[in-house]
Amino acid sequence: MLNFEMTDVEELPYLYVERSCSMDPSDISAAMGGAFDDVISFMQDRQITPGAALSVYTTYDPEVMSFRAGFSVSPEDAAKADAGIMAAATPAGRVLTFTHIGPYSELRKSYGKMMGHMDTKGLKPVAPSWEIYVNDPATTPPDKLETRAFVSVTESSAA
Repeated sequence: MLNFEMTDVEELPYLYVERSCSMDPSDISAAMGGAFDDVISFMQDRQITPGAALSVYTTYDPEVMSFRAGFSVSPEDAAKADAGIMAAATPAGRVLTFTHIGPYSELRKSYGKMMGHMDTKGLKPVAPSWEIYVNDPATTPPDKLETRAFVSVTESSAA
């Protein structure tokens, strides 16, 4: 059972690379995996301690997934961005959030339920949205993976 709630969040600095891929789950997995590897390698070389893994979505296209993949860091470590690794921060403010438990390939179903919830509340998603991956898919069974989703929203205008 998904629980959707509105909450206020603080800005979260992160280091990232941008990638795009098709909406095919295997393409998404490969593109995200490679992006995370690039960022973690940069962080290890510079002795930066990674925080949570995250992906940020700043646009929506039904054919192409464009995203920023990386890790949360301290503001001081965000200032060390270099060599193709960029820094940004998720916005502070009010967002709709939910926690998905299960395989990443099932996230679309949770987002579908979220869209239904938003329709009943008169809300619509706006960029950016982001996901924080709570546990490591290399050591966590797929049915136990925890993904926290944060979606910026606005009130729907009456037609």
